[in-house]
Amino acid sequence: MDQDTSLVGPYVKDYRLTFPNLLDPGSAVSPMFGVRYTPTNYLINRGGEVVGRTLGYRDWDTPQAHAILERLLAEKALPKKTREAAHN
Repeated sequence: MDQDTSLVGPYVKDYRLTFPNLLDPGSAVSPMFGVRYTPTNYLINRGGEVVGRTLGYRDWDTPQAHAILERLLAEKALPKKTREAAHN
């Protein structure tokens, strides 16, 4: 997938995006997460778990999207031992 990565920096700046943006021009990471479309967005809770994924463009500036993000931000991270036990 050819992408002009020089467009990403200005886009992030123009839209004042504050979350990490991963560029994967060599497709090293995409297969690990099953990414087939761009953009693909992952919602990750404070425990580091993927709790949601969207494929394609989404408008994150809506009351519904804000509510989802606020709920995730309000969660307390589980202690590391509790997270590890939940995955075993």
